Amino acid sequence: MQYTIKFFFSFIFLCATISNSIAQNEKADRLFAAGDYFAASIEYERVLFDSPNASQHYFKYKKALCYKQLQNFTRALEELQSIYFNNSNDSLYRLVCYEQSLCLYLNGEAAKALWKINEYLHRSKDSTSFSDFMPVKLLCYNETQQWDEAKDCFKQFVKSQKFAPEREKELTDTIEWLYGKKNLPKIKSSDKAENWSRFMPGAGQIYAGRTGEGITNFLINASILTFAGVQAINHYYITGYLVGLGFFNKTYHGGMKRAVALTQERNKEEMVHFNSQITQLIRENWKEN
Repeated sequence: MQYTIKFFFSFIFLCATISNSIAQNEKADRLFAAGDYFAASIEYERVLFDSPNASQHYFKYKKALCYKQLQNFTRALEELQSIYFNNSNDSLYRLVCYEQSLCLYLNGEAAKALWKINEYLHRSKDSTSFSDFMPVKLLCYNETQQWDEAKDCFKQFVKSQKFAPEREKELTDTIEWLYGKKNLPKIKSSDKAENWSRFMPGAGQIYAGRTGEGITNFLINASILTFAGVQAINHYYITGYLVGLGFFNKTYHGGMKRAVALTQERNKEEMVHFNSQITQLIRENWKEN
């Protein structure tokens, strides 16, 4: 009788725990569907605390989706990278790898995203899911300026969509045009911008496409050097050195840093514009399989 009572209470406790976990899961899903991703992430954390080990991978995945929607890609990656799989054919494995590669790309780590995609394609035997990774892989190739690989990847993606021959040829021609030399992003070198500014203040800004700012920077540096020279000629050496050369040191080195920042900003704008064309073309032609 005593053992029966203990079993009965244990059964009630387990049922209550499972019931509470299901209720929290449903609440988290409702919050996620409503777009309250921060509150949903907290609820998924509660579910994780109460759920058995077997189901924790799924709730970590859902929690990572919340962080992705909040554009906290670093936290999303932390959740995803804490999920380990012994079986690469697990259906959740594909979803986790996809979100990892996407979050890495969105976090500015395109090279790592490519590595993750290639790892999945190498380990997985599910060839039907390869086309799902192609858009992210294509954008990563663009970000790393691997234009030939990007073009081939785009063509493979088009083939995987199984269009009519006429539509496939039309899209292939569009891809060839997009990846023609004159249409590719005009990426400038940050090192070159810095070196131009080192030899002639303001030249790096002009190289980055900011002619007005470059001329202004040159005039400021020239004026400061002129001031320092005049002070030296008039034997005001301390004023010329401390004020003139002191300010020149700041504007000279500041101009080099500014030239690098402007070049990187310009390159980013070029890449965003190019990738927006690619993304639009993918959205218009992606068939849900």
